[in-house]
Amino acid sequence: MNRGIMLILLSYLIWGCFPIYWSLLNHVNPSEVLFHRVIWSLPILFLLAYFKSSWWKNFKDSASSRKELLFLVLTATLITINWGTYILAVNLGRVVEGSMGYFLVPIINMLGGYIFFHERVSGLKKWSILFATVGSLYYIFSADIFPWLGFVLGFSFSFYGLARKAMKTSAVPGLYIEILLLLPVAVIFAIWMYSNQEVSFLNVDLSTNILLILAGFVTVIPLVLYTLGIKMIPMTTSGILFFINPSLHFLIGYFLFKEPTNINQLIGFVGVWIGLVLYCYALIRKA
Repeated sequence: MNRGIMLILLSYLIWGCFPIYWSLLNHVNPSEVLFHRVIWSLPILFLLAYFKSSWWKNFKDSASSRKELLFLVLTATLITINWGTYILAVNLGRVVEGSMGYFLVPIINMLGGYIFFHERVSGLKKWSILFATVGSLYYIFSADIFPWLGFVLGFSFSFYGLARKAMKTSAVPGLYIEILLLLPVAVIFAIWMYSNQEVSFLNVDLSTNILLILAGFVTVIPLVLYTLGIKMIPMTTSGILFFINPSLHFLIGYFLFKEPTNINQLIGFVGVWIGLVLYCYALIRKA
């Protein structure tokens, strides 16, 4: 349990700092950034899977299972939508709106854990979930405009996590198959992109090239940590701790990028953190 929590927390902290990284690529078309995330993830995942025999065996078993492949087509589609939408949100200067959607993720995860995995909570954890849920919903619906980017982000990532927890495929083999499934689409898109519009890779400067290449590493590491951790802990726990991720997005958008917010969003934010602190206290007391 503790190992799973540490893996999940580390993935959330890395994801929470993503706006800073992707903002360095604001001058690059979001579609091109997404393409590089897919392409440069492939060699990293191959090396991780190939040099661990249990993962390589799991890769071959999953690749030959029709049921697992259907699951992986679904998860590959969901994570691509999520990646592309988030890059677009950063590119448009709407990090705070993106954080709204990620405040939905814990609620959906906790509901999914209750409905699909029969998870139950008691005592102080119920109060923590109540505070966090009310705070996050208040935060989302207090926006001046409907946060459609946030909703796409929240629902795509929530259902990705639920699907991955329900699968037999391990973290790294599953990610490797997802990227392989996306590869033909990525190659066709790259041919179209290089034929019809100006691209930034190899045409701007060295730092842009390096950031695009490292996009694969930055993409793979937290996702591997997350998919490993999600197998070890209840969806309820991963859900409540996920509030760390959008909270960091909110703070970066508000303090670093100077994006506008209102007092209602701040009130909702406080409610979320009261719930998070209560849940962490309950986990520590239990330990």
